[in-house]
Amino acid sequence: MFSPLGSKDVRVLLLDPLPVAATGFDDARYEVDEYFGDHTEADLVKRITEYNVVCLSRERDSEYLTDEVLRSGHRLLAIGVFGTLSNQVNLQAAAQMGIPVFTAPYQHQHSAAELIISNIVILARQIGDRSREIHRGEWNKTSSNCVEVRGKTLGIVGYGHVGSQLGVMAEALSLRVLFYDAVSLMPIGRAQPTDSLDELLAQSDYVSLNISASPENVNLFNKDVIAKMKKGSCLINVSAGDAVDQQALADAIKSGHLAGAAIDIHPPGSVSSKTFTSPLQNVPNVILTPSIAGDTVDARRRIIAEVTTHVVRYIRDGTTTGAVNFPSVAAWPLKPGMRRIICMHRNIRGLLREIDHVLSAYNVGKQVLDTKDTLGYLIADVATEQVTTEIVSQLAMLANTIRTRIV
Repeated sequence: MFSPLGSKDVRVLLLDPLPVAATGFDDARYEVDEYFGDHTEADLVKRITEYNVVCLSRERDSEYLTDEVLRSGHRLLAIGVFGTLSNQVNLQAAAQMGIPVFTAPYQHQHSAAELIISNIVILARQIGDRSREIHRGEWNKTSSNCVEVRGKTLGIVGYGHVGSQLGVMAEALSLRVLFYDAVSLMPIGRAQPTDSLDELLAQSDYVSLNISASPENVNLFNKDVIAKMKKGSCLINVSAGDAVDQQALADAIKSGHLAGAAIDIHPPGSVSSKTFTSPLQNVPNVILTPSIAGDTVDARRRIIAEVTTHVVRYIRDGTTTGAVNFPSVAAWPLKPGMRRIICMHRNIRGLLREIDHVLSAYNVGKQVLDTKDTLGYLIADVATEQVTTEIVSQLAMLANTIRTRIV
């Protein structure tokens, strides 16, 4: 793109409905169109050719913006995903075409921590069972083995963004907080680290998994690990579905070793054509929810605000903060009399020398280059308006340039 794009010229296509308006696009005076539904690849190829920004909000099991779809987006500058996952976009293809994909991976975490706290109280009082019974017309006024959470111990496995927030909330309920993480982290509040997972399990009345869905965490809580949990304790998992052996967990609850569980994230294969199956179904004092831990109106509002801000900033000044497939570069305010050149290129040896050769003929006020994997991203402010298009043209002619534009 050899000429700057004005705000009124930016066209945005929303592929999914949003729970709240994307006011950031309205404030930037972008033109916003809607194209809702599950469309075929051919339909998307035809539709996105005229748009500069494409946004999605629904979670999908398969890739939606495929390589073929992205290659048809000749004017496409950025993609916004209003969620925490970007698996419905071919990230590698987008990067190879110089298209950043923006997400908001942290704005849901307060909601997730709140659900964990809620589940601790519900499990302690067996509210799930009592609620189901009374809905069936059964009056079972019993509080056998129900306890207060005050003074009990919460063990947090994975002390990251959700885990640390959870610890703060738990202390407000007078819970003692322990945590175990593979990385040494500074405690917040009165939380105490343990030297091993076994040490945490032996002391905790409630254990919350807040870990990543990575290969090393698959089946982390197997039969042997569950057996090491404190008798009468409860397990809560809202983070990684395949980290828990659900059959072993169900057996531990039925045998009386554990008092209950709350599971919001489930192993692959648990859902088929909107039908759910799990060994934990109908097990006493077990709360099962359909992956809604971080899905609240408040979280979605924050996610939409963050993603729209990322997209607007990228188009306005070249900032790539929040992009999952690009180097993270925070651009600076453009000074009067300067024009900004952005060059996306393949990260190969010798290319920087070629770029510097082009820029050496001009007065460059500031220049920043960063790389991620095979992609390089350059911002250069040039003190001239007369020859900016000439510079961009020269950069575009380099063999390993992916894309150039002026802002």
